[in-house]
Amino acid sequence: MRAGILLSFALAACTTTPTEPPDSVRERLETEETQLVVTAESTGSISAQRRTSDGWVTGSVDLAVRAGELAVTADARGTLTIERLAVDLGPIEIPKSVLGYPAQLTDVRLESKRPAGITTSWTGDDVARAMASVELVLTWSLTINGKTSPLGAPNLPPVPVELVLTGDGVGVHAEARIVSAGTFWSWADLVKLDDLHLVLAAATVAP
Repeated sequence: MRAGILLSFALAACTTTPTEPPDSVRERLETEETQLVVTAESTGSISAQRRTSDGWVTGSVDLAVRAGELAVTADARGTLTIERLAVDLGPIEIPKSVLGYPAQLTDVRLESKRPAGITTSWTGDDVARAMASVELVLTWSLTINGKTSPLGAPNLPPVPVELVLTGDGVGVHAEARIVSAGTFWSWADLVKLDDLHLVLAAATVAP
């Protein structure tokens, strides 16, 4: 009797049909939350400025994207929602011309505060383009001469995010452009960061 029950379970396991992947990007996003990992192709830049008696001294700084994640869903109408967006940046070198001595912004992380619904248009079921306004939380530290001090989280304005999704039901690729023109952060109107520009490449990871 017992052997017969075990045999029945074994036969059932052998005849179970494997789960078929979704037929398209749209079907996948409507079925489940899709997580994408930010890749090394991502780039970024920001401007650092310091006020002097002669006006603002500006230095352009490249941003190194070290890691990140993007989670996206879609409702039955195909409208996308950015469930999560997080980006870890490498140390941001503040040019000596800005503070008068070398310094770094370290432990820099940008993370969405809450899910953001997006105005979406689809080209077929495998290409989506969307625009969103995303609230971000910034955590970071200031390092000078090897000494690191955490900085307070600034109150950031919502930033525009342009998202393009491509792929199929098995794999999804994304490009997210974050462009925040004007002042991103300022300190006592003496030092400020302007014109944040990030281009994030992300993709799903094969199981």
